[in-house]
Formats: sequence, C-alpha cells, structure tokens
Amino acid sequence: MSTPRFKLAVFGQPVAHSLSPRIHRLFGEQLGIDVDFSAIEAGVDELPDRLEAFRTGGGTGANLTVPLKSAGLKLCTRVDRAARRAHAVNTLKRETDGWHGFNTDGAGLIRDFDRLGIDPAGRRVLIVGAGGAVAGILGPLLERRPERVHLINRTAERAHRLADKFAHLGCIHGDGFESDPGSQFDLLIQSTSAGHAGMLPAIRRDWLDNDVDAYDLNYGAAHQDFARWCREHRLTCHDGLGMLVGQAALAFEIWTGQTPATDAVVEQLRSG
Repeated sequence: MSTPRFKLAVFGQPVAHSLSPRIHRLFGEQLGIDVDFSAIEAGVDELPDRLEAFRTGGGTGANLTVPLKSAGLKLCTRVDRAARRAHAVNTLKRETDGWHGFNTDGAGLIRDFDRLGIDPAGRRVLIVGAGGAVAGILGPLLERRPERVHLINRTAERAHRLADKFAHLGCIHGDGFESDPGSQFDLLIQSTSAGHAGMLPAIRRDWLDNDVDAYDLNYGAAHQDFARWCREHRLTCHDGLGMLVGQAALAFEIWTGQTPATDAVVEQLRSG
C-alpha cells in the first residue's frame, strides 16, 4: 500500500522564517504521511497568480500568513464560520469547486489553553491589541464564556469596532491605552507585534490581578521582551508556540483527515 502524499505550502511575505514546513513534516512523520510542504513568498497582489500556479502544479492545501489572510478570503468558494467571523482565512483546501477556506487560529489558541490547563470560563480577560490575530481568536474565546473581555489598543476606534463586531457572543468592550479598563483582569493575552521591534505595549501592572495567567501570541525572539516584563512582575507567562502548533494540527486534519499529537512537536521545536 502506497504512502499518502500531500503537496502543501504556506504563502506569506515574509515567509522564509516560517516554522510551518517543519511542523507539517513532523506531523507527516508521526502519522506515516508523505508531506511535500514549501514556503512561497507572495504579496497581496501576487497571491491569486501564485496560488493558481500552486493548484495547477498539484497543490492540495495551503496556509496563509501575514499579510494574506483577508485577501485569501476573496479567493474561496466557501468559508467556514470562524473565517467569516474573523474576515480572514489561514487555511485553504482544494476542492472540486475551488478553494475552501478555514480559520484555525482561535481553535488553535483554545487547544493550547487546554494543553496548559488555562480555562477562560468565568475569567476577566484583557487583550492587548485589536488586529487580525485578535479577530481570529475572539469567537472561540468568547464561546468559552469568560466573564468579560476587554480589548485595549493604540487606536481606540479599532478596538471599539472589533468589540462591537463580536458583542453578540458575550461581554466585550474596547478602548485605547489612555483609558482605564476597570476591574483587575486574571487572564492577559498580548497580541501586538511590538516584540518584533524590541518594544513593549504600554501595559500597566495595576490592571492585573495578583493571580494572573499571561499569554503572548508571539514566540521566539518576538516574545522575549514581554517574557522579561512578566518575570519582572512575577507573572506566569506562556508564548504562542503551542498555539502555532495547535492551529497547524487543525489545518493538517482538514487536509488529511488525520489528527496529529501536538505535545511532542512543541517540545521538538523548543529543543531546536
């Protein structure tokens, strides 16, 4: 019996640094699936042609990363509920009627929360940032029934708009950094890209409860400044590597029908 083979890729700009090829090859080795996974550089304007060339070359599934998640939505014949909510796709699967789009980011975060023993139910959640990554996680997060979610962002209007979009799912508000978010929070999610520039968003310790879990959607070098801030303030802190692997596992299941185990892959990535 021949080994199943899947031709997959991640599209983005930049994309050479992506861990996706390694993650999916590890999933393939784990499950006995032959995975041909490449990284393809593409900007928003180049995506339609490069995705079509990938399809005609036998491509069966793809991930989209920055800055392509919203642009990819327009290239799909069907999208799942998570993608509609976030107005972004990060996973494409080739079907007979074209590309079907999915957003596995939020479910990947919840999968990592479950792995770490973090339950958002009944929690007061402060999310720093209001970009596309937050749009992707809010639906699954609010479905876990936190007491309240507060978005705080450099541009208050963007936080207001995003909070309004998800208000039907639970108690959620948005403000700018100059505002006082009110009661102390016991779950902090850092979503901004400030760490890529060696910077920190303007988080205040007095916004947070004494017993707080902190989670950064970033990992690697981009996580280090936030991790240092958490250590200085004696906060339990986790990076986003587990979320990256969790959302990748969900994409792998969409493409292949098989569910990989994630813990061993996270450990392999941490060990280099």
